[in-house]
Amino acid sequence: MDRDKLAAKLGFKRSDIDMLINIFKKNANVSLEKMNIMIKQNNMQGIIDAAHAIKGSAGNLKMDKIFELSKNIELMAKTMKNEEYELHYAQLKKMITELD
Repeated sequence: MDRDKLAAKLGFKRSDIDMLINIFKKNANVSLEKMNIMIKQNNMQGIIDAAHAIKGSAGNLKMDKIFELSKNIELMAKTMKNEEYELHYAQLKKMITELD
């Protein structure tokens, strides 16, 4: 992710973007932890809530890939159409961990 481009796109200073991304990562990791537990418990509402939290923050920060994957996880849990939550969770966790 090019933080300078993101700062220009959102109209923020680079230092503000750095701070926002750090806060996002901290909060997203809490939601990922919750999501992992909810997946193990097969708790669809918990998966929905965790994915929704990440989706909203990612959308605000124009993190489109994280937004889309979170949205897909949320929709899968709502419709119970896909049970590959562990795979999608791992992809989402990797994307968030690799934010530079």
